[in-house]
Amino acid sequence: MHIDSKRQQTIKQEITYTGTGLHTGNQQITITCKPLTANSGIRFKRTDLPSAPEIEAVVDNIVSTKRSTSLGTDQWQISTVEHLLAALNGLKIDNLLIEIDAGEVPITDGSSLVFTELLQKAGIKQQNKKCEIHAIEEAVWAREGDTYLVALPGPELKITYTFVSDHPAVGNQFGEFTIDEKTFINQIAPSRTFGFASEIEALQEEGLALGGSLDNAVLIGEEEIVNELRFEDEIVRHKILDIIGDLALIKPFRGHIIAVRSGHALNRRLAHKIKQQVMHCW
Repeated sequence: MHIDSKRQQTIKQEITYTGTGLHTGNQQITITCKPLTANSGIRFKRTDLPSAPEIEAVVDNIVSTKRSTSLGTDQWQISTVEHLLAALNGLKIDNLLIEIDAGEVPITDGSSLVFTELLQKAGIKQQNKKCEIHAIEEAVWAREGDTYLVALPGPELKITYTFVSDHPAVGNQFGEFTIDEKTFINQIAPSRTFGFASEIEALQEEGLALGGSLDNAVLIGEEEIVNELRFEDEIVRHKILDIIGDLALIKPFRGHIIAVRSGHALNRRLAHKIKQQVMHCW
């Protein structure tokens, strides 16, 4: 059932950004975000491919959750979409065309802050169609080993995350935020992705993290965090950011998300379960 509605939104004017791909290392990836009419949804367009194919940003179009969320088909894909999608979700932008000339969204500074500021600069435009916000009516969950993700009924979107680590400089971190636009912009969007120095060599051997640097990720060394943190609990805030991005691939909803150690794969599974619960509305 739907419990609320708002006007759908897009941006007032197009924006362009050029940057580096975190995993591919491609330093000249350009994306252009353009307004779309109501009921169009969020769409990606690969302008570098023959016929410039498009794909809708929905959970059914996820093709990989290895170290990022990738949308695509058997022939092509667009990876690392979660930080841009988090910005769109946080700003409540419903309709947008994202043209991209490569197979990965630029990492910017490792957070959603750059995308959020660009979208705000473009201006948010209300449209003449309503966007229904659906309710979580009963608990749904996903589990894999010692990772858990639960969606409970609740009057607003709240995310609770427990990050578990035995690293001496990170430790266990707990974060809980009610996600409205102001909270997202100020408390979640600036939090950067992170990586452990001990994993970098193995990742790069797999063709991942080739564009990673101290300019776009928090680096966790053997005993210390190399970068200056933006928040004392920046690690857990970024995990919440990833959830916001991955759950942008289903229709807007209200409920309480509780996560322990979860990542993109589990986010995907929970998104499918939430979608199935309110399928009659979608």
